[in-house]
Amino acid sequence: MSDRHTQAAMQLLGLLFSSILPAIPGLLPILSATMVSLSLQFGNAPGSTVGYAIHSMVLCAFLGEVKTGYSFGRLAINLLDRFNVGEFKCKVLFLFSVWVQHHQESLMVTTLTMKDGYATGIETGDFLNAGYNSLNYFIAKLFAGLELDIWEQEIADYRAVLVQIKQHSALTYWDMTQQTVHNLKEARILSDCLVGNAYDETVMIPKHHQDKDLSAIALAYTYKLMLAYFFGNYTSALEYSTQAKQYLMALSGMSCIPNFHFYTALTHLALFTTQPEQEQVELLALVETHQTILQQWAQNAPMNHQHKWYLVEAEKYRVLGNKAEAIEHYDRAIAGAKENDYIQEEALANELAAKFYLAWGKEKVAAGYMQEAYYCYARWGAKAKVGDLEKCYPLLLAPILKQSRSVLSTNETIFTVGTVTSTSSSSSSTSVSDTLDLKAILKASQTISGEIELSKLLSSLLSIIIENAGADKCVLMLLRDNHLLIQGSIIQGTNPVVLQNLRVEESQDIPHKLIYKVKHSQQTVVLLDATADTTLANDPYIIRQQPKSILCNLILHQGQLMGILYLENNLATGAFTSDRVELLNLICAQAAISLENAQLYDRSQQYAQQLERSFEALENALNDLQQAQIQIVQSEKMSALGNLVAGVAHEINNPVGCIIGNVGAVQNSINDLFGLIDLYNDKFPQPGTEIEEELETIDLEYLRDDLPKLIRAMKDGGDRIKSISKSLRTFSRADSDQKQLFNLHEGIDSTILILRHRLKASETRPAIEVITNYGNIPAINCFPGQLNQVFMNILANAIDALDESNNGLSFAEVKANPNCINIQTSVENDRVKIAIIDNGKGMNESVKQKIFDHLFTTKAVGKGTGLGLAIARQIVEETHKGAIAVESALNEGTKFIISLPI
Repeated sequence: MSDRHTQAAMQLLGLLFSSILPAIPGLLPILSATMVSLSLQFGNAPGSTVGYAIHSMVLCAFLGEVKTGYSFGRLAINLLDRFNVGEFKCKVLFLFSVWVQHHQESLMVTTLTMKDGYATGIETGDFLNAGYNSLNYFIAKLFAGLELDIWEQEIADYRAVLVQIKQHSALTYWDMTQQTVHNLKEARILSDCLVGNAYDETVMIPKHHQDKDLSAIALAYTYKLMLAYFFGNYTSALEYSTQAKQYLMALSGMSCIPNFHFYTALTHLALFTTQPEQEQVELLALVETHQTILQQWAQNAPMNHQHKWYLVEAEKYRVLGNKAEAIEHYDRAIAGAKENDYIQEEALANELAAKFYLAWGKEKVAAGYMQEAYYCYARWGAKAKVGDLEKCYPLLLAPILKQSRSVLSTNETIFTVGTVTSTSSSSSSTSVSDTLDLKAILKASQTISGEIELSKLLSSLLSIIIENAGADKCVLMLLRDNHLLIQGSIIQGTNPVVLQNLRVEESQDIPHKLIYKVKHSQQTVVLLDATADTTLANDPYIIRQQPKSILCNLILHQGQLMGILYLENNLATGAFTSDRVELLNLICAQAAISLENAQLYDRSQQYAQQLERSFEALENALNDLQQAQIQIVQSEKMSALGNLVAGVAHEINNPVGCIIGNVGAVQNSINDLFGLIDLYNDKFPQPGTEIEEELETIDLEYLRDDLPKLIRAMKDGGDRIKSISKSLRTFSRADSDQKQLFNLHEGIDSTILILRHRLKASETRPAIEVITNYGNIPAINCFPGQLNQVFMNILANAIDALDESNNGLSFAEVKANPNCINIQTSVENDRVKIAIIDNGKGMNESVKQKIFDHLFTTKAVGKGTGLGLAIARQIVEETHKGAIAVESALNEGTKFIISLPI
């Protein structure tokens, strides 16, 4: 194989991975191994990235070969940079981060990969995988223990993007995850019931079952298991574990799996003392099974799972009464969780250790652990769990509860930010809730986060700033390739002007020296009196415009400069007070996230337009390819069948002709022999004893009477074989490039003859009756071989349908309602009409709509290609300018109607 052909083959496989294979997951291991083999043998191609990624997923998630799988995954990531294949990047990052990376790296590290995958998908138009990247980004954050308050707003921003790009499947998982977070943050009567503003399990879980969305069912019950365990509802937790286990295979290899085994094992141990002795033995065996799986995960990624294993071991030693080992393992679990920033599991380990010491009677030790658990849950942001601890353990938490309520209380919410001061004025630090209009902040935040189109976002942002910041003029600059471009501006009392894309140095409406200073120092500048600032005394804009107050504010995203806001007030000095600066900082923080998403969306829209044009061309090419495939399959199929049938007919015809031609000669010879015997009988009436005995043995009179009958039967059989041979030749006649007159009845009869062996009676059913009700139709100008193929396909399908309808019925039941195929021909409106009707099980509307589609089949794998009826439609409608239709209803049979011009 040449390098060029190898590259093309791998590109094609890459395309298959990206489009067709998600619907045929069983082929993934086979084709991923195929691509890896090709890549290793002939060199890597862009499509190899997806092949390596899927191969790594198969190795890690299904075969347990984590190190090898991770190596292939890393190879896929490295090749992305080498080949610069944007169209595959989102998918590869999704596969790597969700199924591979967390097997060897910290779960928090995977969130960076997922976020990169999301951004790439939005930019390249791969919205499906962008949605799944963002979804798993937040699932990973939840299981990794990131502070819940930090990503509440981030959820809203990402969700707004998913709504815009219509990724409803990912949104379902998003809402489920967000509702789980709400349950952890807000006290509820039913803490493990996922019902709220984001998600309603009473509606959605039945819908997941209806949609056969096994992943959603498994994840929902895993969330409910975790919540039930956290809030002490152990009986419910066990039920949720049982439900999740049925569908857990749908999450194979994902980070949810070890968490399921972790909380299930802890639930069994929490219920241990309430069970009879025999069931306790069974529970310990179950716990060991879960621990074995956890240990396998911990061996590959100890930073994610080793502390989980220690905590389950501690609980196991607790129920077995081994206090020393329990103490050792509680402390190891706490230390491991703390070292790897699993704050929620650090909290849980402290809580379980506190309960252990409390049951032992060591209340002072228990208090220390419980207070640490309280602080960990509070830092995590699980206010509902904090409230639960306050209610259940007030004595252990007395030193904390006696203090005045802090911001970690479940009953208070206090926002605090620092203030910005200048060298010529100062103000004391204050909270936003004291100095700013919180309602205005929330309104501004909602408005900004709700926009995804860049032009609308810029317009809304400038209007909000000019309204709330006390400025007469505002200019927004965004960083592109280390150059600041003016993307929007507004003057008090006018409408915003956006998407100017004007380089800063080309504008005369801003002080260049100040802008450059802020860009390089990356520090916000507030000038109470701009005309008094000596550093700007020579700036042309300051000299010409004479502004009173100036605020030059940074827009930062994840610590990186994203843009600069320039504001000025021409009427008053000191217009930009610390509270206004504080408000602007909050707006800018929100705007940075929304701007990033809007810019990605804007680029994705441009890319989507290009893709749309490419897809249109690709669709046309695919359609041409499908038509060519149908024609090739049709030609090859008919050629092969025709050659076979013609060959059989030819081979039969020669010996049959010989037999029929010689029957007359045999008859004459026999007559001569009988005449000779009669002559001997007349001349020698006494032939002798020996001859008389022989004549009696062969029964000459019977032979004289029966032998002519045998000869006539042989002649009739030969004539029948000759007729069959003629029918075979009729069916298999080769089509030239010119149509020819053809009697359709001959074609139908020859097809029935070929299928006669399938119509005969069997052990399970009587013979299928074929009733021909032929009208007076003329010969039509057509390609006979192709039409015979149509008749063959429809009749063979009818026989299949009848056999399928007989499943589960006895011979007598089928005989009572016999199988039948009715063929009718007639002339209507200058067209020949052929109707082929069976009394099989029929089709529903969904199947009927797709029955002529390319590659659609209702038959089992290996029993149908999905090409037969597609070919039939092409032969009838495109080649012969006719029409083919189907009428069918369940349990009422099927009728195919073919109409051909005369």
